[in-house]
Amino acid sequence: MLRLAKCAIALGAAAALVACAAALERTQDSSIDNVVTSNATIHGIPAQAVVILRNGELVYRRFSGRTSSGGGIPVNEETVFPVFSVSKLFAGTLLLLLVEEGKVDLAAPASRYVADLPPAWHAITVEQFLSHVSGVPEYFDPGNLAKPFPPSLSAVFEHLAAKPLTDPPGTRTRYTQTDFLVIEAIIESVTGRNYGDLVRSRILSPLGLHNTWLGLDGVPQGRLVADYHGEDGRIEPDIPIAWPSYAVAHGDMYSTADDMATFLTTVAEGRLVSRGALMRFWKPYEFPNGNNGYFASGWEYAERDAWHEVGHDGGAKLRVRILFREYLDDHFVIVYLTNGSRDNVWSRTLVDSVQQLVLTQ
Repeated sequence: MLRLAKCAIALGAAAALVACAAALERTQDSSIDNVVTSNATIHGIPAQAVVILRNGELVYRRFSGRTSSGGGIPVNEETVFPVFSVSKLFAGTLLLLLVEEGKVDLAAPASRYVADLPPAWHAITVEQFLSHVSGVPEYFDPGNLAKPFPPSLSAVFEHLAAKPLTDPPGTRTRYTQTDFLVIEAIIESVTGRNYGDLVRSRILSPLGLHNTWLGLDGVPQGRLVADYHGEDGRIEPDIPIAWPSYAVAHGDMYSTADDMATFLTTVAEGRLVSRGALMRFWKPYEFPNGNNGYFASGWEYAERDAWHEVGHDGGAKLRVRILFREYLDDHFVIVYLTNGSRDNVWSRTLVDSVQQLVLTQ
């Protein structure tokens, strides 16, 4: 507001406030444009979609590049990106809805809700699975993704029953996809409904997220970006992974930047889980030694200066984030989607590059 007032005085008229606001907005847009363009050039990113909002009002929105390296069509508001592990935020939000409704207790053992968990898992709490401190092993071999996946959630738990825990529950953050298969199983057990149907009926349809899909079926292929990774300084196509249908709870969703921004804004406004409940849930998991984990009820959590950061990454390719001070009545939403890079730049680097400008201008 101070910068805006000085601008109006310089022009010599109160009516110039509108013109000044537009000029300042263009200045900020130009600064962020420069960073986004630089990110693409330095890191070799074929496609980018960046959307930033403050309290539901658009701050910045840009689509750049093409849907495939050296080809495809220009990226625009209809371009669809795999969102990978950002999918977990939908599962986590559904679970927190059930907690707020009194149907799930975060402090209870997950085995209260899912009877066929391995015996060694029976004392692990819902919160420990949600915050990736369960100590359970991964359900697949990351080094051999061509190997067939178990056919069902029950088969996953049966497959893992003989494997030891990697750590005592509640003592160390160890991120696994298995954690969110348990969350999915809890949601289905408590509601008696299919997980995908619940996401559609309780989140996608009410919010009008018509450009978000669970799994690849139905995604318009002409709007979908090709995925890449860096290899010896080159950009190379990813090998597709045939994820099982139950993987949608941890990583097989597809969406646009606008849909992601709408979802996060709706969360921040307390229109899914209430703001009061979010303030209770968004506390990092505390270990017995007093240190904190990296997750707060399924959301990546950090503090920087006066700001709290909650969100999630999709590996090196994308990241979404909600920023707030003490309360959510003043918050930012940042969505930064890419389809890979030549140097596998970490998504945190990309989001931080625009966040710094947004918070200082």
